Amino acid sequence: MRFRDRREAGERLALRLRPLRGDRAVVLGLSGGGLVVAGRIADVLGAPLDILLTRRIEVAGPPAATFGAVGEGGLLVWDHTAIRRSDIAPEELTRLTGGARAELARRVGVYRQTVAPVPIAGRTVVLADDGAATGTTAHTAIRVLRARQAGRIVLAVPVAQASVLDRLAREVDQIVCLRSLPWLQAVRNSYRKFAVVADAEALELLHHEPRLPTEVPW
Repeated sequence: MRFRDRREAGERLALRLRPLRGDRAVVLGLSGGGLVVAGRIADVLGAPLDILLTRRIEVAGPPAATFGAVGEGGLLVWDHTAIRRSDIAPEELTRLTGGARAELARRVGVYRQTVAPVPIAGRTVVLADDGAATGTTAHTAIRVLRARQAGRIVLAVPVAQASVLDRLAREVDQIVCLRSLPWLQAVRNSYRKFAVVADAEALELLHHEPRLPTEVPW
């Protein structure tokens, strides 16, 4: 089964997350793609929506490889297993990290100019993404949320690799996942439509306030 698009995936997740209505939850989307999923969840819960900006440290390939990620506030998380398995030179890793930091800084400048971070200290946070193939970005985001003193963290993803879910389950309070697969090479393969989410589209989602609880169409 494939999802039609990220919006449909968010609606299906929202059905599972409806018990959080009235819980003062905050919904955060992991960068652009996750924000589309998060937006529909926020609509159904009637919850504030925000973006959690991260950037993977990666090479596009082939073969593609992710070595870590950087998050808002300067947090840096390495995937030491991926680094050990590769033959990447230290200077190349330094170059990739610098590029990731620069792109994250650009996006922070774009988004935080008009969208202030939603306070999350002590609150239930639904962290949503469009999928988890390696878990590196989610791991980085979770550490950012812990540093910001989130109360309870619920990770919501439409699709994920089973081993990744097992690892992330030790870092959050709850996981809601619609499809757990033994192997997930690319998240995009679980969608019929998987377009790049432009900054303008993401900002439009963030400026769509206030939110009141709505029902999904099934």
